[in-house]
Amino acid sequence: MPTAIPPRDEIERWAATPLPELTAETARLRDLGHGNIVSYSRKVFIPLTRLCRDTCRYCAFVRGPRGVPSAYLSPDEVLAIAHAGVQAGCQEALFTLGDKPELKYEAARRALGRLGYKTTIDISPPMCALVLRETGLLPTSIPA
Repeated sequence: MPTAIPPRDEIERWAATPLPELTAETARLRDLGHGNIVSYSRKVFIPLTRLCRDTCRYCAFVRGPRGVPSAYLSPDEVLAIAHAGVQAGCQEALFTLGDKPELKYEAARRALGRLGYKTTIDISPPMCALVLRETGLLPTSIPA
């Protein structure tokens, strides 16, 4: 049974909570509600970029600049993926960012400049806020 998305003010309160407190509280709630049962939340995967400065042999995700139509997804592309996730019953949006592709690729640096950002990490908060505001999906952002 899906869990309801918490109210926006509760999410904002969590976002302002220091990480050690937040992880302790989430562990307490997990144990209280589920004990040792493993559960998951349906999420849609949103790759803000497929570029990465690393070349891990096991990674099937990363492409070079010639392997992607653009270095970063546009806000419209992000929302299209998020809306598809909502239609599929997702509750969360998992953003992946690569690992500092701007340190390796000129194409990433140019694209960041056009978008008004200095680093790939800088793109994450506004895209997360956009998806939360427009779709209600709970955003999570991690490097690749």
